[in-house]
Amino acid sequence: RYKRGLISILDLRQARRTLAQAMSALPVLRQDLGSTQQTLALLMGKYPRTESPRGQPEDYYKQLEPVPPGLPSALLLRRPDLRAAVAGLESLNAQIGVSKANRFPSISLTGSYGYSSPELGNLFFGPEGLVWNIAGGIFQPLFDAGRLKAAQKGVEAQYEQAVAQYGKTVLTAFREVENSLLTRKEQLERRKDVLSFLVEARATQRVAEARYLRGLVDYLTVLNAQQTRYGAEDDLVLVDLAIFSNRVSLHRALGGGWAELPPVEGKETEGVASYLIW
Repeated sequence: RYKRGLISILDLRQARRTLAQAMSALPVLRQDLGSTQQTLALLMGKYPRTESPRGQPEDYYKQLEPVPPGLPSALLLRRPDLRAAVAGLESLNAQIGVSKANRFPSISLTGSYGYSSPELGNLFFGPEGLVWNIAGGIFQPLFDAGRLKAAQKGVEAQYEQAVAQYGKTVLTAFREVENSLLTRKEQLERRKDVLSFLVEARATQRVAEARYLRGLVDYLTVLNAQQTRYGAEDDLVLVDLAIFSNRVSLHRALGGGWAELPPVEGKETEGVASYLIW
């Protein structure tokens, strides 16, 4: 077009500048792509190889499964922090039982044939020698009840503290799920807006190119339309990346996925209450 006198030298220089700018960015993009491929291969336990970029990038968004409604809150019990909190509660609960048992004399209530045990009969009555002998074993817990009671109260205080920590852990788990679902909702809304903007940007570019071919506008108008379209495509990639990252956060908040859950009938709605049932 320049040789035929259809465009000026300025249009030619602008086109060459745009091409050179795009070509200079390719090595950095290829390097980032190769580094990311190697990192993913290591995470999958494979050799860190680099593959050639595809001519047409694959749309991974279409492969992303929707979040099913009615997820049971029991899924949260798979979280390591909740499992640790539950184990701590069970351990302290067992210690409380041991502390209470230590405060009671350990004797046999029945003898060999199911009758009253001699130990029971001699607990308060019997020769001084017997009383003296069992005082260190049976009476001692009675006389030392204050110390053992204090120990029991100490364990109970730890248990109450563990209960409070467990409640905080549960609330944190629900907050993370709620935040992930809210973020997901907003990201899906943003994706719709970006797609609408991209459709308009592509249409604008086609109009600008058609008008340029007819000599109605200069090449700068075409360049601006192209840059707007490329920016919209970049925004779409970033939104999809944020959606994928959010899915990872949701899986982590739930303690895993939901692949083994039976299908639940219902319509997807907003909020954690729509996804978790308890």
